[in-house]
Amino acid sequence: MNTKPKLVDYSLFYKPTKNIIKKNPIITKNDNSFFINLIGILILFIGGICIYQRYSEKENKEIEKQNIILGFHQYVKNNLK
Repeated sequence: MNTKPKLVDYSLFYKPTKNIIKKNPIITKNDNSFFINLIGILILFIGGICIYQRYSEKENKEIEKQNIILGFHQYVKNNLK
């Protein structure tokens, strides 16, 4: 009397087969690295232009500053007399 009774007859059940429907997946390539690189190159290019412009106008601005200082010095000298 060591046998266990079977309450369910498994032969009556059937296993459903999985119907796998393969769809063609739509491949969306969201590769933004090109645009990021393009923006980075534009920023470097604009920065280079600004630095070159500052370098080329450096002497002119230095002369203008010296002229302003000399003009102010002359103005003070004339007004002290």
